[in-house]
Amino acid sequence: MMKYETKNSHELSINSHNQSGAVLVVVLLVLILIMIVGAIAVRQSTTDLKVATADQVNKLLFQANDAALLKVEKEDRILSADSRERNDTLKGYMSSSEREGHKVSFCVRPRSTKLFSVLEISEVNNKNALLTAKNNGYCNPDNNDDYVSEGRVITQMTFVRPESAGIFSQEGSGTSSNDVDPATTGVNAAIGCTTFVGYVTSVIPALSNAPLGNANSNDTTSIAGCLKQPRTGTNTVDSCLTELGVPYQTQQQTYINQPVGVTCISGN
Repeated sequence: MMKYETKNSHELSINSHNQSGAVLVVVLLVLILIMIVGAIAVRQSTTDLKVATADQVNKLLFQANDAALLKVEKEDRILSADSRERNDTLKGYMSSSEREGHKVSFCVRPRSTKLFSVLEISEVNNKNALLTAKNNGYCNPDNNDDYVSEGRVITQMTFVRPESAGIFSQEGSGTSSNDVDPATTGVNAAIGCTTFVGYVTSVIPALSNAPLGNANSNDTTSIAGCLKQPRTGTNTVDSCLTELGVPYQTQQQTYINQPVGVTCISGN
Protein backbone atom coordinates (compact mmCIF):
# COMPACT_ATOMS: atom_id res chain seq x y z
CA MET A 1 0.00 0.00 0.00
CA MET A 2 1.38 3.43 -0.88
CA LYS A 3 1.38 6.20 1.72
CA TYR A 4 1.23 9.88 1.03
CA GLU A 5 2.59 12.53 3.34
CA THR A 6 1.16 16.03 3.34
CA LYS A 7 2.70 19.19 4.86
CA ASN A 8 0.87 21.86 6.70
CA SER A 9 1.11 24.93 4.45
CA HIS A 10 -0.07 27.16 7.29
CA GLU A 11 2.85 26.06 9.50
CA LEU A 12 5.35 26.74 6.73
CA SER A 13 3.96 30.24 6.23
CA ILE A 14 4.35 31.07 9.93
CA ASN A 15 7.99 29.87 10.01
CA SER A 16 8.79 31.95 6.94
CA HIS A 17 7.32 35.08 8.52
CA ASN A 18 9.25 34.48 11.75
CA GLN A 19 12.56 34.17 9.89
CA SER A 20 11.87 37.33 7.87
CA GLY A 21 11.02 39.22 11.05
CA ALA A 22 14.23 38.11 12.78
CA VAL A 23 16.33 39.18 9.79
CA LEU A 24 14.58 42.55 9.74
CA VAL A 25 15.30 43.10 13.44
CA VAL A 26 18.97 42.21 12.95
CA VAL A 27 19.25 44.58 9.99
CA LEU A 28 17.63 47.39 11.97
CA LEU A 29 20.01 46.83 14.90
CA VAL A 30 22.99 46.90 12.54
CA LEU A 31 21.75 50.13 10.94
CA ILE A 32 21.24 51.74 14.35
CA LEU A 33 24.73 50.68 15.40
CA ILE A 34 26.20 52.13 12.20
CA MET A 35 24.33 55.39 12.79
CA ILE A 36 25.62 55.64 16.36
CA VAL A 37 29.20 54.96 15.30
CA GLY A 38 28.87 57.50 12.49
CA ALA A 39 27.47 60.17 14.81
CA ILE A 40 30.33 59.62 17.27
CA ALA A 41 32.88 59.85 14.44
CA VAL A 42 31.35 63.08 13.10
CA ARG A 43 31.22 64.60 16.58
CA GLN A 44 34.84 63.67 17.23
CA SER A 45 35.98 65.06 13.89
CA THR A 46 34.06 68.30 14.57
CA THR A 47 35.73 68.62 17.97
CA ASP A 48 39.15 67.96 16.43
CA LEU A 49 38.44 70.58 13.76
CA LYS A 50 37.48 73.17 16.38
CA VAL A 51 40.64 72.44 18.39
CA ALA A 52 42.80 72.68 15.27
CA THR A 53 41.11 75.91 14.21
CA ALA A 54 41.54 77.46 17.67
CA ASP A 55 45.21 76.49 17.66
CA GLN A 56 45.71 78.07 14.23
CA VAL A 57 43.91 81.24 15.33
CA ASN A 58 46.08 81.53 18.45
CA LYS A 59 49.25 81.05 16.41
CA LEU A 60 48.15 83.65 13.87
CA LEU A 61 47.33 86.20 16.58
CA PHE A 62 50.60 85.53 18.42
CA GLN A 63 52.61 85.96 15.23
CA ALA A 64 50.83 89.25 14.48
CA ASN A 65 51.56 90.59 17.97
CA ASP A 66 55.16 89.40 17.92
CA ALA A 67 55.77 90.91 14.48
CA ALA A 68 54.38 94.28 15.62
CA LEU A 69 56.60 94.38 18.71
CA LEU A 70 59.70 93.41 16.74
CA LYS A 71 58.94 95.97 14.04
CA VAL A 72 58.33 98.89 16.39
CA GLU A 73 61.47 98.09 18.40
CA LYS A 74 63.63 97.75 15.29
CA GLU A 75 62.24 100.95 13.81
CA ASP A 76 62.85 102.82 17.06
CA ARG A 77 66.48 101.66 17.24
CA ILE A 78 67.17 102.78 13.68
CA LEU A 79 65.42 106.13 14.03
CA SER A 80 66.99 106.82 17.44
CA ALA A 81 70.42 106.49 15.89
CA ASP A 82 69.62 108.75 12.93
CA SER A 83 67.05 111.22 14.24
CA ARG A 84 67.97 114.63 15.62
CA GLU A 85 64.51 115.17 17.08
CA ARG A 86 63.64 112.98 20.09
CA ASN A 87 59.92 113.26 19.36
CA ASP A 88 60.40 111.52 16.01
CA THR A 89 60.89 108.22 17.81
CA LEU A 90 58.54 106.27 20.03
CA LYS A 91 61.03 106.15 22.88
CA GLY A 92 61.73 109.86 22.67
CA TYR A 93 58.06 110.76 22.42
CA MET A 94 57.02 108.64 25.40
CA SER A 95 60.00 109.81 27.49
CA SER A 96 59.04 113.45 27.21
CA SER A 97 57.77 114.91 30.49
CA GLU A 98 54.66 116.05 28.59
CA ARG A 99 53.61 112.40 28.21
CA GLU A 100 53.30 111.66 31.94
CA GLY A 101 50.02 109.85 32.49
CA HIS A 102 49.32 109.75 28.76
CA LYS A 103 48.29 106.80 26.59
CA VAL A 104 49.33 106.73 22.95
CA SER A 105 47.65 104.31 20.53
CA PHE A 106 48.24 103.59 16.86
CA CYS A 107 47.20 100.98 14.34
CA VAL A 108 49.73 98.74 12.60
CA ARG A 109 49.15 99.83 9.02
CA PRO A 110 51.27 97.89 6.48
CA ARG A 111 51.02 100.65 3.87
CA SER A 112 52.40 103.38 6.15
CA THR A 113 56.03 104.37 5.71
CA LYS A 114 56.54 104.42 9.51
CA LEU A 115 54.91 102.26 12.14
CA PHE A 116 55.05 105.06 14.71
CA SER A 117 54.30 108.56 13.50
CA VAL A 118 53.12 111.51 15.57
CA LEU A 119 50.78 112.27 12.67
CA GLU A 120 48.95 108.96 13.02
CA ILE A 121 48.30 108.47 16.74
CA SER A 122 45.44 108.78 19.19
CA GLU A 123 46.57 110.25 22.50
CA VAL A 124 44.69 110.33 25.80
CA ASN A 125 45.98 112.68 28.51
CA ASN A 126 46.22 112.12 32.25
CA LYS A 127 42.61 113.30 32.61
CA ASN A 128 41.45 110.50 30.28
CA ALA A 129 40.54 113.05 27.63
CA LEU A 130 41.29 112.32 23.99
CA LEU A 131 43.42 115.04 22.41
CA THR A 132 41.53 116.54 19.47
CA ALA A 133 44.66 117.15 17.41
CA LYS A 134 45.81 113.55 17.86
CA ASN A 135 42.87 111.34 17.07
CA ASN A 136 43.55 109.24 14.01
CA GLY A 137 45.55 106.34 15.41
CA TYR A 138 42.84 103.87 16.41
CA CYS A 139 42.28 100.93 14.06
CA ASN A 140 39.15 101.07 11.93
CA PRO A 141 37.83 97.56 11.08
CA ASP A 142 35.80 99.15 8.28
CA ASN A 143 39.00 100.24 6.50
CA ASN A 144 40.96 97.67 4.49
CA ASP A 145 44.18 99.65 5.00
CA ASP A 146 44.09 98.82 8.72
CA TYR A 147 44.41 95.06 8.20
CA VAL A 148 47.59 92.99 8.26
CA SER A 149 48.28 89.31 7.51
CA GLU A 150 46.48 89.13 4.15
CA GLY A 151 43.59 91.21 5.33
CA ARG A 152 42.51 88.95 8.17
CA VAL A 153 44.02 90.52 11.29
CA ILE A 154 43.84 93.96 12.89
CA THR A 155 46.70 94.89 15.22
CA GLN A 156 46.67 97.93 17.50
CA MET A 157 49.43 99.09 19.84
CA THR A 158 49.08 101.28 22.93
CA PHE A 159 51.90 102.72 25.02
CA VAL A 160 51.15 103.96 28.52
CA ARG A 161 53.40 106.35 30.42
CA PRO A 162 52.71 106.22 34.20
CA GLU A 163 52.69 109.48 36.07
CA SER A 164 55.86 110.40 37.94
CA ALA A 165 56.05 109.25 41.56
CA GLY A 166 58.30 112.11 42.61
CA ILE A 167 61.63 113.78 42.01
CA PHE A 168 63.49 110.49 42.31
CA SER A 169 61.42 108.73 39.67
CA GLN A 170 63.56 109.85 36.74
CA GLU A 171 66.93 109.94 38.45
CA GLY A 172 69.88 107.82 37.50
CA SER A 173 72.90 106.93 39.59
CA GLY A 174 75.39 109.77 39.92
CA THR A 175 72.72 112.45 40.08
CA SER A 176 71.88 114.34 43.24
CA SER A 177 68.57 115.18 44.88
CA ASN A 178 67.77 116.74 48.21
CA ASP A 179 64.50 118.36 49.10
CA VAL A 180 64.43 120.48 45.97
CA ASP A 181 63.76 119.76 42.34
CA PRO A 182 66.76 118.23 40.58
CA ALA A 183 68.87 120.44 38.36
CA THR A 184 68.07 120.37 34.67
CA THR A 185 71.52 121.45 33.45
CA GLY A 186 75.11 120.89 34.46
CA VAL A 187 76.85 117.86 35.93
CA ASN A 188 74.19 117.38 38.60
CA ALA A 189 71.31 117.25 36.16
CA ALA A 190 68.98 114.30 36.63
CA ILE A 191 69.37 111.68 33.92
CA GLY A 192 66.09 110.53 32.37
CA CYS A 193 65.33 106.89 33.11
CA THR A 194 61.78 106.55 31.85
CA THR A 195 59.53 103.50 32.02
CA PHE A 196 56.47 103.00 29.86
CA VAL A 197 54.32 99.96 29.12
CA GLY A 198 53.40 98.72 25.68
CA TYR A 199 50.26 96.73 24.84
CA VAL A 200 49.62 95.07 21.50
CA THR A 201 46.27 93.48 20.63
CA SER A 202 45.43 91.54 17.48
CA VAL A 203 41.89 90.55 16.52
CA ILE A 204 40.25 88.56 13.71
CA PRO A 205 36.89 90.23 13.03
CA ALA A 206 35.81 87.67 10.41
CA LEU A 207 35.60 84.90 13.03
CA SER A 208 32.90 86.66 15.04
CA ASN A 209 29.40 88.02 14.54
CA ALA A 210 30.22 91.30 16.26
CA PRO A 211 29.60 94.55 14.34
CA LEU A 212 32.75 96.08 12.88
CA GLY A 213 31.90 99.69 13.66
CA ASN A 214 33.81 102.55 12.09
CA ALA A 215 36.06 105.50 12.90
CA ASN A 216 33.23 107.19 14.81
CA SER A 217 32.34 104.20 17.01
CA ASN A 218 33.07 104.79 20.69
CA ASP A 219 30.82 102.41 22.59
CA THR A 220 31.34 98.75 23.49
CA THR A 221 28.90 97.29 20.96
CA SER A 222 31.38 97.09 18.07
CA ILE A 223 34.97 96.03 17.50
CA ALA A 224 36.02 99.57 16.62
CA GLY A 225 34.52 100.82 19.87
CA CYS A 226 36.29 98.12 21.88
CA LEU A 227 39.66 99.20 20.50
CA LYS A 228 39.08 102.67 21.97
CA GLN A 229 38.53 101.42 25.53
CA PRO A 230 41.16 101.85 28.30
CA ARG A 231 43.94 99.34 28.81
CA THR A 232 43.53 99.08 32.56
CA GLY A 233 40.56 99.20 34.90
CA THR A 234 37.17 97.48 34.80
CA ASN A 235 36.04 98.11 31.22
CA THR A 236 39.07 97.48 29.05
CA VAL A 237 39.88 96.58 25.46
CA ASP A 238 40.21 92.93 26.45
CA SER A 239 36.98 92.71 28.46
CA CYS A 240 35.06 94.41 25.65
CA LEU A 241 36.34 92.00 22.98
CA THR A 242 35.62 89.04 25.27
CA GLU A 243 32.05 90.22 25.78
CA LEU A 244 31.53 90.47 22.01
CA GLY A 245 33.04 87.04 21.42
CA VAL A 246 35.81 88.30 19.16
CA PRO A 247 38.97 86.16 18.83
CA TYR A 248 41.88 88.25 20.11
CA GLN A 249 45.22 88.07 21.86
CA THR A 250 47.03 90.74 23.89
CA GLN A 251 50.70 90.92 24.80
CA GLN A 252 52.32 93.35 27.22
CA GLN A 253 55.89 94.64 27.24
CA THR A 254 57.64 97.04 29.61
CA TYR A 255 60.22 99.44 28.19
CA ILE A 256 62.87 101.48 29.99
CA ASN A 257 64.52 104.44 28.33
CA GLN A 258 67.94 104.04 29.93
CA PRO A 259 70.84 106.15 28.64
CA VAL A 260 74.03 104.26 27.87
CA GLY A 261 76.34 103.98 30.85
CA VAL A 262 73.68 104.98 33.38
CA THR A 263 72.19 102.74 36.06
CA CYS A 264 68.65 103.80 36.75
CA ILE A 265 67.51 103.98 40.36
CA SER A 266 63.88 103.87 39.29
CA GLY A 267 61.92 105.02 36.34
CA ASN A 268 58.39 106.02 35.56
